[in-house]
Amino acid sequence: MRIPFWRWPQHGPVRRGLFFAMLEGAVVSGMFVALEVWMVPLVQTCLAAPAFVIGLLTLVPQLGMLVLSPWTRRIIAWHGGPRAAALVSCWWQIACLALLSLPLHARDAVWALPLAVALISVIGVSNVIASPAWIAWTSTFVPRLISGRYQARRMWLFNIVKLGFAAAFAGCAHLWPLAEEPWGMQAILVCAVVSRLISLCCLAQQPYLERRVALPALSSQRTQLVAAGFTGFLRQLTSSDAGRWTLVWSSFVGGVMVGGPFFASYMIASREQGGLALDPLWYSALIYTSVVARILFFPLVGRMVDLFGARAVLRSAVCIILCIPIPWVLTSNPWWLVATEVVAGIAWAGAEIAIGALLFAAHPDPERRAEISGYFNCIAAAGIIAGTAIGSLLIELAPSWLGNHYHTVFLVSVLLRLPGVLLAIRWLPGLRPLDERERHHLVQALPGVELVSAFGRGLNSLFRQVVD
Repeated sequence: MRIPFWRWPQHGPVRRGLFFAMLEGAVVSGMFVALEVWMVPLVQTCLAAPAFVIGLLTLVPQLGMLVLSPWTRRIIAWHGGPRAAALVSCWWQIACLALLSLPLHARDAVWALPLAVALISVIGVSNVIASPAWIAWTSTFVPRLISGRYQARRMWLFNIVKLGFAAAFAGCAHLWPLAEEPWGMQAILVCAVVSRLISLCCLAQQPYLERRVALPALSSQRTQLVAAGFTGFLRQLTSSDAGRWTLVWSSFVGGVMVGGPFFASYMIASREQGGLALDPLWYSALIYTSVVARILFFPLVGRMVDLFGARAVLRSAVCIILCIPIPWVLTSNPWWLVATEVVAGIAWAGAEIAIGALLFAAHPDPERRAEISGYFNCIAAAGIIAGTAIGSLLIELAPSWLGNHYHTVFLVSVLLRLPGVLLAIRWLPGLRPLDERERHHLVQALPGVELVSAFGRGLNSLFRQVVD
């Protein structure tokens, strides 16, 4: 008998863990909206930061990740395990978000901008520990056979609630213009702090299940060999499954981050500065178009990961993401950019779930999973640092080359994504043909199929009654 969602906590530690993990994924979305979307307006609009500072918001946290990631396992053990390390990281994020009110209300002070950049950077660095610890903790109670679908459903719920927060934050910025008064941004920061506090309460309810019977890693037995130290991981980057998808992702995301930090800046910059000069409502709508696409297609993508395997889905995703910046160069029509973001949302959904599934299945031992996750983050951070540094230099030097420095950065980003795509084509498997049963399950996961099927069955029943 199927147990209703609201009664899951009453039926064993696994269901209880899944329930609170899903609930936490919903409530924490407010903090992520604030961090992903509104930190750039905070420093660029509220504190009048120059364009290269936007790159620092990514560069500084990734430098911290590069330095600390090889020691992730030891740091987590020093905290007392994955559960304790994740909870401590949450408290750091809460403190930094609350302290961002200081530079916001003293925007003319000399120390305001450096303090804001430092606090945002600390939040980013805290994820060096928070993410691997959360993966090691949560993967103890998530059944491996439904890992792809679990992540898809959690991300679906996360993004549904995210849209609500996005609309509320856009309304705050519209009612209290960020360039004129601090109250719009202050309301966003308060919501972010409350969001993380509630998410912390949900995390505290999740169980930590002791080591289950050791099972082989999902991707390959060779994955286990790379967990015995960072130097061993580096030596086997090109020969182990974990090393290969790590190298594919780090090289690809390096190219992505050449332009990635500057899309938000491009949307809110004035026409004289080469930007689109979007108002807060259009800015939020354009950013969250990809979120809507994720919500609609997460069930399909999660099923694809379970059917084809995470590496095959990752290969397809990077091939699509390669071309995403091109429409941003060719047009400034917001409606065409909305269509671009729909495609981007589907592709990034595939990449996110594939990477999550690979990390969840990297090793049967939770501590080793955290270790491999730390190594993955370290190498990915190296690619992100390189890409962000190149983008930060280009955003200042490009005006002397072409008329619009944002467009130059976006085109260079496309070129630098190619190495990661070529590695993915060489090392990662393609999508295999499906049999009839698998094809049926995949079609059923398409958005709207259930509604259309129910409508079709209703019409069929009606016609039969009329004929009879």
